[in-house]
Amino acid sequence: MAWTMHVVFHIKTVGFDNFMVVFMGTLYEISIMCFEVPTGVVADLVSRRLSASVGWFFLGLGFFLEGLFPVVWVVIGAQLLLGFGETFVSGAHDAWVADELPHADPGVDSGTAFLKGQQSSFQGRILGAWIGVLFTLVSLPAVMLASGLGFMCFAFVAFATMSEKGFHKSDEQRHFWATFREGYKLVQKSKILLLILAVSVFYGLASEGFDRLWNKAIMDLNQLPAVGAFGTDFWWPVLSTAAILGGMFVNKQVRLRVKTDNSSSIASALMAMTVVLICSIAGFALSQSIWVGAALFIVSRALRRGIEPLLKTWINLNAPSENRATLLSFGGQAHSMGEIAGGPMVGTIGKLRAAKDAIFVASLLLLPTLPFLARAKRTPSDSELAG
Repeated sequence: MAWTMHVVFHIKTVGFDNFMVVFMGTLYEISIMCFEVPTGVVADLVSRRLSASVGWFFLGLGFFLEGLFPVVWVVIGAQLLLGFGETFVSGAHDAWVADELPHADPGVDSGTAFLKGQQSSFQGRILGAWIGVLFTLVSLPAVMLASGLGFMCFAFVAFATMSEKGFHKSDEQRHFWATFREGYKLVQKSKILLLILAVSVFYGLASEGFDRLWNKAIMDLNQLPAVGAFGTDFWWPVLSTAAILGGMFVNKQVRLRVKTDNSSSIASALMAMTVVLICSIAGFALSQSIWVGAALFIVSRALRRGIEPLLKTWINLNAPSENRATLLSFGGQAHSMGEIAGGPMVGTIGKLRAAKDAIFVASLLLLPTLPFLARAKRTPSDSELAG
């Protein structure tokens, strides 16, 4: 509900231009970069269930405040709150999945679980997108209010129902910075983890401009037909649904064709998917047809849905259980650093020229991932070296 209409809400209700739309994403990522590792360490030292539940609550509070007070300064503060909440969820939830698997279903590896979980997430996203468009009949702020309340209620339900049989705290005598330093040292010693983090940075550089400006690029074409009382807002859940269905297809192909317990296989898959992703984003930016642009948007979003769980799986192959949440958080922080570096540049291009020009530049920022992925393909994982 929230993410389908979030940027549209910023453009139509709050009145942001191209730069401010991207800058909101940059603020969100600054918050993530500042708090990703600290909250990941909390998940390793205290409780992953608690960390994830707290994160979902803060996400809900952020969306609720935006809908309640749709003015510039409140929205800016809410972006920081959303980033803060996301950091509690990201590393903790992924680590919780990996730790609970041996107790819930010993026959399933974490890579398969993440991909299956992504499929369930897709179904929820489709449902949420269409519930969200129904709330647009009231107003765009109503979408934010409803999704915010939903997140906060979900946080309490999740905390009450999630099991935590597989969680093993890091050494109880270690404090926050000791856990952080150990995670940092693990990254320093691991060639493959360094390459994964480098790839994450470049994915971040490219993603912010496209994620925040694709709606505006489609609006600028002025080719979307109005549909009854929904107006042109009807098409955002249509595009979201199509992209999710495409993501489900990509996800299924990854599960069938990629060896998720092999670092080289993951790197090869990411290389192929990234090449197509670059072409689809660049094509979207250059297209003058709403329907061609929509098709390329669907392809690019579908590929992104397949790339995300592969990156998580790649880190998990090289992360000891007691540091897993921290290392996953490092991955999130690397992505955020890329978005913070790329966001203002792409947003400025969007302000001075057009949204499509900014998106084309964003596609070019993905090119450096290819040599890093090629190097990673030839580098054995830490588990392989240990074996």
